[in-house]
Amino acid sequence: MTDIYLVRHGQASFGEKDYDNLSKLGLEQSYLLGQHFNHLNIKFDKIITGTLKRQIQTSNQIIDAANITVKPQHTNLLNEYDVKSVLKGFVGGRDLEEPELYDKKVHFELLRNAVKAWTENKIKSSLTETWEEFEIRAEKFLKLINQSIHSNCVLVISSGGTISMILKQILSLPSAQFLDFHFQIYNSSYSKIKISHYGMAMSLFNCIAHLESGRDFDKISYV
Repeated sequence: MTDIYLVRHGQASFGEKDYDNLSKLGLEQSYLLGQHFNHLNIKFDKIITGTLKRQIQTSNQIIDAANITVKPQHTNLLNEYDVKSVLKGFVGGRDLEEPELYDKKVHFELLRNAVKAWTENKIKSSLTETWEEFEIRAEKFLKLINQSIHSNCVLVISSGGTISMILKQILSLPSAQFLDFHFQIYNSSYSKIKISHYGMAMSLFNCIAHLESGRDFDKISYV
């Protein structure tokens, strides 16, 4: 039996020129998660993270807080889909206006509609990654993680969209269900997957016990 802890990165820097950096809150969320894993005496014997800065920074915080000595492996299979590409494709290739990029309410309403259209293959403009290619990328990662059957406990750090796609495939859900996962995954939350000779199964979803147990409700975020 292998336990996979599938972690979403901490809060990134929405509204800043470089989104791909953890905010001060994101660093704290990730460190608290590492302390939580240490408190639970979870011993990771493999760590796999994406290559985005916010994912690597999250893994570094967890490693420091939990005194982990395992060196992480990196793969772009765990990187987030290209949000700007999906948004721009949805609006017909025009440049996005400032509120569409930096106003949370406007941005995420547009993003939800854009991702829905993407999952339905309704975006005709050129994309850096089609919905089908995103599905194939997640399939490749699941094949990779299946090779961890000889590990006891694996830490995987990715992003909300990619985690949602991975869970969608494990649970054999239709593409329409992707949205239901994608827009409710908390920053620094973890889901748990078990691998056995029966296959893969999800045993925990979107856990933020490291924030809730300390009643740190002001540290809970989605973006």
